[in-house]
Amino acid sequence: MTVEFRRPVEGTPVPGTQDDPDFATVAASLPRPRDAFSAVLSHGALPRDALRLASPDGALVDAWLLAEAGAEAGADHKVGAAYLLGRVAFALCEVLAALALRGMGPGDLSPDGVALVARRATWSLDGESGEGRAYDVVLSEPRLVSRDDATAALGPAIPVLLTPLVEALTARSGLSRGALWRIVGDSFAGALLLQGKHDEREDEAMALALATLRDRGSPLFARQTGFCRVDLPERPDIGDWFRARGGCCRYYTTEGGDYCSTCVLRDPDSRDEMLRAYLRRRHGLPAA
Repeated sequence: MTVEFRRPVEGTPVPGTQDDPDFATVAASLPRPRDAFSAVLSHGALPRDALRLASPDGALVDAWLLAEAGAEAGADHKVGAAYLLGRVAFALCEVLAALALRGMGPGDLSPDGVALVARRATWSLDGESGEGRAYDVVLSEPRLVSRDDATAALGPAIPVLLTPLVEALTARSGLSRGALWRIVGDSFAGALLLQGKHDEREDEAMALALATLRDRGSPLFARQTGFCRVDLPERPDIGDWFRARGGCCRYYTTEGGDYCSTCVLRDPDSRDEMLRAYLRRRHGLPAA
């Protein structure tokens, strides 16, 4: 199955004309809300270690699984698969969501036209720093097209792009397809919220995500993935929206691990308390 941004709609420039957005200009202007970990969009010949979404190379998938699992002491293949798929899906959705919110997308959005490459990136948070893996998106052709329904096409495109990788990870990790698709759905929701916040269109971005997540005909269907609003009782002017997970990265199974703040296995009260603590740190306020 191929999903393409090709069908012209009323008032939309016809793909392949001088009205198409300039690839280099658009790619350079895309927001990077995760700083060094935000995915970079490029095109051209793929390096040998690129993961082609149409037919993921088994040896490369195995190597990436080991690399992801190696980031946590005591991590098994299930953790590696959850980390790998979550990060690859987030990188892909981050780029495609940014394009869609600007009314455009790749001319060819089939798995044959998209690949990912891995790189190292550094992070710093609350006085600590380290290094981790990031993923960038490479398109086979440098063509972006404008269309009025770019956001509506995003939800159906993600399962088409990631089905081969989900199948490969199902066979290797022992995680079910349902568990893996919930992880993809979490990344889809998180990336849309992140880009929506950047563009000050978070309500639109959340509605777009939920339209797919509540569609029983989509592999991304999830009852629990969604969004929660958390405000500080002592400062009603401070609050934010967060993505609530429907899947699990299994960090809690590693040595010294725990449930993530928005983990589906964490009860809402403790989740919200952790998020309020995060808001206080972010705004330089004393702990409660």
